[in-house]
Amino acid sequence: MNDRVKQLWLPGFVTFLLSMSLLALNEIFGPKPFALMKVGQLPMVLFYIPWLLSLPLVGALGAYLSHRAVGSQRAIFSSIVFPVLPFLASILLVLPVSLIFDRFIGHNPSPIGLVMALLGWVLAPGVALLAGGLVAQFFLSRRSASRQAMSN
Repeated sequence: MNDRVKQLWLPGFVTFLLSMSLLALNEIFGPKPFALMKVGQLPMVLFYIPWLLSLPLVGALGAYLSHRAVGSQRAIFSSIVFPVLPFLASILLVLPVSLIFDRFIGHNPSPIGLVMALLGWVLAPGVALLAGGLVAQFFLSRRSASRQAMSN
């Protein structure tokens, strides 16, 4: 197996599959999401609190798997935030297209709705993933540094 696969793609896909599985389980069995909305309007952002609370463990697992494969700092960071990258890509693709073709689309998404989707599906989960992943990376790097010092 190639180094890039071991250091980036495998940990990234493990974190993605685990986070999406936890989200699906939360939607089926968990409590209703917290909805950020104005009174009398449709919800603007849904926050799945139990899912967000589980994401630090998922980020820590991604950091561990990438660190164990001797990944670079960039590979470790990418494997931590890998689950939110598809959401970011889709929002960044939909936003300019909806702004350009706004009057031609029958069901047009509002720009503020896309910004709120960015908040609920990219920023909040990204912060949760980074909270666990960066802490794990800190402890793993300290542990490997102390092993190197003891071997010298």
